[in-house]
Amino acid sequence: MIQGALLLGLIVASGAVSAPENWHEKAFFGLHYDLHPNAKDTELGRETTYDHIRAMLEKASPDFVQYDCKGHPGYSGYPTKVGSPSPGIVNDALKVWRQVTRDMGIPLSIHYSGVWDTRALELHPDWARIDANGKPDPNYTCRTSAYEKELMIPQLVEVVKDYDIDGMWIDGENWASRPCWCDRCQKAFKEKTGLDSVPKGKTEPNWEAWLSFHRGLFTEHVSEVVKAVHAVKATCMVTSNWMYSVRQPEPMVAPIDYISGDFDPSFGAERACAEARFMGGRGKPWDLMAWSFLQTNEQGWTMKTVPHLCQEISEVMAQGGAVFIYDCPQRSGRLTSWHQDILGQVAQFCRKRKDVSHRTETIPQVAILHSENSYYKYNDPLFNFGKANRSMEGALHAVLENGYSADILNEESLVEKMQQYPVVIVPEMRDVPDAVKTALGAYVRQGGRLLISGTFVAEQYGELAGVKPRSDQLTDGWLPLQEQAVKLCGPYQATDLAGGEALSYVLSQQDPELNRTDVPAATRNHVGEGVVVAVHGPVFENYYESHYPALRRFIGDTLNELGAQGLIRLQAPWWVELSARQKDGKRLLQFVNRSSSGYTAPNRHMVEQVPGTGAFTVTVPLAERPKRCYLAPDEAGLEWTWKDGLLTAKIADLAIHNVLVIE
Repeated sequence: MIQGALLLGLIVASGAVSAPENWHEKAFFGLHYDLHPNAKDTELGRETTYDHIRAMLEKASPDFVQYDCKGHPGYSGYPTKVGSPSPGIVNDALKVWRQVTRDMGIPLSIHYSGVWDTRALELHPDWARIDANGKPDPNYTCRTSAYEKELMIPQLVEVVKDYDIDGMWIDGENWASRPCWCDRCQKAFKEKTGLDSVPKGKTEPNWEAWLSFHRGLFTEHVSEVVKAVHAVKATCMVTSNWMYSVRQPEPMVAPIDYISGDFDPSFGAERACAEARFMGGRGKPWDLMAWSFLQTNEQGWTMKTVPHLCQEISEVMAQGGAVFIYDCPQRSGRLTSWHQDILGQVAQFCRKRKDVSHRTETIPQVAILHSENSYYKYNDPLFNFGKANRSMEGALHAVLENGYSADILNEESLVEKMQQYPVVIVPEMRDVPDAVKTALGAYVRQGGRLLISGTFVAEQYGELAGVKPRSDQLTDGWLPLQEQAVKLCGPYQATDLAGGEALSYVLSQQDPELNRTDVPAATRNHVGEGVVVAVHGPVFENYYESHYPALRRFIGDTLNELGAQGLIRLQAPWWVELSARQKDGKRLLQFVNRSSSGYTAPNRHMVEQVPGTGAFTVTVPLAERPKRCYLAPDEAGLEWTWKDGLLTAKIADLAIHNVLVIE
């Protein structure tokens, strides 16, 4: 599906066609620098000298570098003949960066803002995206305008030809995309779909078709850009920021060379937690970028600590991904020396872990469905989250915090791979296609363990779950937790048992013995060789919103009712994350410590120190006794035993990231 688009610019030898080398497959640690040049700049490149840039880069010795080209304002930092050069260019910094990186033997990519181009719309108002009220957008371009043909593609071709760059990280893309109501888009929609009315909002007919049409236009946009670049230089690796990530979970069609994104400035580990577990299963090279700086309550941007950056990046390494860090040069192009010292320390931390983390593959444990059909019905169009990712991420957090390893799969990947997973979770995905539901049924009958949740379970999965819906719902109450209870945020669907059994009942008040209603909170049904456990309310979205410890335990107890066999289990504080990975015949159990010394708060974002976890244990079902077990790269106390098919490893401590290697 992807390979056909890569045929442009291929090398033909002895009559055979081979794909160009993708340097990103081996790249591990990179650096990113962008300035977003604008009309008010006065000194771009003034202090960009060969000796300075090389000396700064050698502090971290990156495997690849991304440097500024054109940012969201639409002005270029190099003397373009195609677009709008910033009036503040003193020296061609991109030329210097090309010389330095060529001499260092590392690829040079550019940062280029695509959909978002404010300057282009100042010069060409007819290229602007038009909102539902007929108002032109000042920043975002329209996909049926001449923007790509007359500016974006010609400028990217210019950069490739003039600077011989090796890659493009195109920013301001899917997350900057919105539906456009210009005459061109409305006409194209009617012609493509055969529909004669264009909706203005989600309550009007054809709304989903309208959004799907625009998502298709975006995919075509990226495809045309990549093809044009590859036609000039096949080995120039192109990506569109956040394409085919959690915010764009459909099957991959556009021929991007790798998947990438930059996570949140302050709480990057949180964003990377989900993104890495989704990108890692997409089957393409991928990386994630940490910002080296943050700001709290608009108090000004400041550099992060080394522990903060190492903790964020560990989330990526633990899933086998490549990593890179974003630092801002000064407007003159000078790199701040002490910033590069920090980046150098982080680079050392990463490289110590490369052999036991980079390009690993998952050991299938728990699969969590991220349904593109359900997501696109409830997200913020076209590709932004809204609240549509919360139940999936709540499920991920709950699974990790109960000591399991988990992957996130879209519909296509789940159908293809679910038989490999001992447990599958469908967390409040209301609009899963019938074909996926059929595959889930087959999975369970063949022995799979399925956990589903939501008020619609009885209606959409009633036979599989062994329940029938009643006509009422409970909007208030509590969930029982042994002798305690935790507040539910409803509604919970009332059900009658139809072959299934109740595992717990909703409480009208907080006493589990006195306040039980007749509404099952969770049920279990045996189907063929497998088991289905259902929670009949939004338990995972609730967990995302609250992270109540009692709700975590309720979810953990519910997972245990599946009776899944063969799972690796972590017995540790909830802030220790397990990722079960493998490479070269070795099991590589990745551990990430998400804690922070002191505390974080709305006005305290910085992680200053990551305290050790203290001792913890992991158990691994293994048919045979391992030849060797050890921790890498950090030495720590390790005691392990194997008996009756179970490896038990007792680990003395964990700093930020470490790996249990099992040979």
